[in-house]
Amino acid sequence: MTPYWQRRAEWVWRQRGVHAIPFGVPGLSAADEQNRYVYFRRAFTLEPTPQTASALVSADGRYQLYVNGHLVGRGPARCHPAQQQADPYDLLPYLQPGNNVIAALAHSYDKLTAWYELPGWEHSLAFGCGGFFLEGAITFASGIPFLLDTGETWRCLESPAWERDVPSGSVGFTERYDARREPVGWNTIDFDDSGWDTAEVLRVPGRQFAADIVPFPMMVLRDIPPLRESLASCESILRIAEVTDAPPAGNIATLFDHEPLAALSACSVVGNAFPLTITTIPGRSVSLVLDFGRIVTGRLRFTVDAPDGAVLDFTHSERLREDGRVLIHQGIPNFDTPQAHRVTLRAGYQTWEAFEWAGFRYAQITLRHCERPLSLHAVEVNQTGYPVEAHGQFACSDELLNRVWQVGANTVRLCMHDAYVDCPSREQRQYMGDAYVQTQVNYAAFGDADLAARLLRQIAASQLTDGLVMMCAPGDFARLQFLNIPDFTLYWIMTLERYIQFTGDTALAREMFPVIFRAVGWFERFLNPDGLLTDVPHWVFVDWAELDKNGQVTALNAQFVAALVAAAQVSRLADQEHEAARYEALAAQVTAGINHMLWDEVRGVYVDARGSRRVSQQANAAAIAFGVAPVERWPRMLDAIMDESRLVLTRTGEEIPDLVPFNEEQQIVMAQPFYGHHLHRALAQAGRVTALLDHIRRRWGALVAAGDDTFPETWQISELTSLCHGWSATPTFDLSTEVLGITPLTPGFTRFRVAPQPAGLTWARGTFPTPHGAIAVDWRIADGAFTLTLTVPEDTEAEVALAGLPVTTAAPGTHEFCIEDANHA
Repeated sequence: MTPYWQRRAEWVWRQRGVHAIPFGVPGLSAADEQNRYVYFRRAFTLEPTPQTASALVSADGRYQLYVNGHLVGRGPARCHPAQQQADPYDLLPYLQPGNNVIAALAHSYDKLTAWYELPGWEHSLAFGCGGFFLEGAITFASGIPFLLDTGETWRCLESPAWERDVPSGSVGFTERYDARREPVGWNTIDFDDSGWDTAEVLRVPGRQFAADIVPFPMMVLRDIPPLRESLASCESILRIAEVTDAPPAGNIATLFDHEPLAALSACSVVGNAFPLTITTIPGRSVSLVLDFGRIVTGRLRFTVDAPDGAVLDFTHSERLREDGRVLIHQGIPNFDTPQAHRVTLRAGYQTWEAFEWAGFRYAQITLRHCERPLSLHAVEVNQTGYPVEAHGQFACSDELLNRVWQVGANTVRLCMHDAYVDCPSREQRQYMGDAYVQTQVNYAAFGDADLAARLLRQIAASQLTDGLVMMCAPGDFARLQFLNIPDFTLYWIMTLERYIQFTGDTALAREMFPVIFRAVGWFERFLNPDGLLTDVPHWVFVDWAELDKNGQVTALNAQFVAALVAAAQVSRLADQEHEAARYEALAAQVTAGINHMLWDEVRGVYVDARGSRRVSQQANAAAIAFGVAPVERWPRMLDAIMDESRLVLTRTGEEIPDLVPFNEEQQIVMAQPFYGHHLHRALAQAGRVTALLDHIRRRWGALVAAGDDTFPETWQISELTSLCHGWSATPTFDLSTEVLGITPLTPGFTRFRVAPQPAGLTWARGTFPTPHGAIAVDWRIADGAFTLTLTVPEDTEAEVALAGLPVTTAAPGTHEFCIEDANHA
């Protein structure tokens, strides 16, 4: 469990006049704090040399923390308000003898976002939203600490620089910032804050002599490391153009839409690389289109020497329009707003950085009101993301597959932040189904356990009273509860089992067993007398494709079998043998129902649903991958669903009630990238690894050959499609587990299997990270012989399975194996 501590500091915010609240009557309004930025400062003097200086920091919203003008960190990581997280910091490297200052910028939202939930209960009634918290102490040789805790010793100022009434959506508010209104140097030692208010402590009396009401009564320590940050410059300036100013608009995106690019005529730009000197005339502006060379995640940063009142509008995206402008992502209808921002510059040299991070490749900047020349010295991105290292490696004799492995790893890395996000551009939500694939790619490429453990706990915390967990959490969708995907509850169970197997964290089994029990119980309510899930409510998703998902759905029932098997394994680790046996018996019952009711013997395939004639790769891959279909059926099934001439790529996501008609007797629905994970498991289980590699080359290899360095959400691309979607990265996992042949047999790889599959390749080598160190595999075929060099980490044992040789057990160390006739490998 995440540690809890008895806190000492107070939560503070700007002066609003907090007061006791009558029963059920709101005190302060959250709406009053919508999109509000507040500065905080605590100045102090150090005489003796400090030995330690530590702090725990949080905010209701997001914050930036500074010491003596240096950025120390940002936070908090996304969390549920019932377990508000605090970030630990070591402040000692930033302190100096004499005068010092700790400063912070905190942002309150008053709106649910993809990653933020408003507080509830008495907290929301008393204080609305908004707040900043720091509990810190400096220690000396004397043993007497100097406390830095937030309270009435802190000063605050509402920032006048940000315009508050601006469009907002899933990823927060657009920024309209006026640098002329910023208190320059507000976070530095010499700044005079005597005109600032005293911060107001957020504490009021409880009801009927109960404990005081305070924000976030349960706070826990952050359970993941700080996110990485590093600066990167744009790779090239694609276009330097002139635009005719469009009429003013409430959303800056409207200006970009209505300002086509034209050649420079009335305006001037000196230089074709940074620094650029830009001069405009009234009614005309200069627009730059920049390419960072790849999709990046971070905050845009501008360094300029500007005339007073010059305006810098900017937007960003993963792609360009046909006319060369940035194609602004519209996001999800009714939830999002196009992301475009404005900075009004003060006179002189300055650097400005966006408050929120985003995912993009291209940026477009329009500079206005530069009748006096403006010098644009740099446009950079302060890259951010979860800090992982490339502990996993893969290379083989097919360079295309090598590139596919790297692109998959990069795709997931860009989707790892304070959560496994579905995509860094459109949503930034932590979806459970997406994370089922993402976590497994992570195990192969990076070997991180902490972010996956956090995912599992956060999704578990979203469990409803009926037993379902929310499809994504924490954030707006979890709080609004307007839509849910039941199959993602099954993925939560399956992801938990995979997590324990790859990390060895068996303690999580006991912690999560009650959640499993309630989740399985929800599905049991929808079993019909034939043992099949029937008319399951909510959005049965399966895949972004037009499967028939009415009534008794093959893919969903097969996934229920897989989840029951996973639940049984986790239950045994939690010493719940009775439930484990019950889950296994139920899995056998559902399996029998699928095989009896959903199999089409004439065509040799499983239909999508009972009474349907529609056939899909998804339903049949699920039947094999999830252990439902008898082995003797596999050849007919795979011959049918891997026949390229029969596959149909169907629509994704359109709100059209009817299935698109096609020849259901002959044609088969193609799996999208997400369900490719299960299709590849089916092929591997059937021993068709050559077909698996061919499928990777045909689908993912084509993207890499076209120059993509991330994998998209779906095979077809629309304006809503994310071009960097972690659920599409399964080939990275597939190549490490099938070609290198590495799979855990017991939790944490204490015992693992090595069974390489050459599948037409002549060599392959790589490493697979484990809690005990990396497993290294290097096999090659030369001069008619197959050789394998295997490194087994300490405290583990390998089971080596090579065709033509008996299964061998290998102890820690490096071992070599040889098969003289490579045809048997």
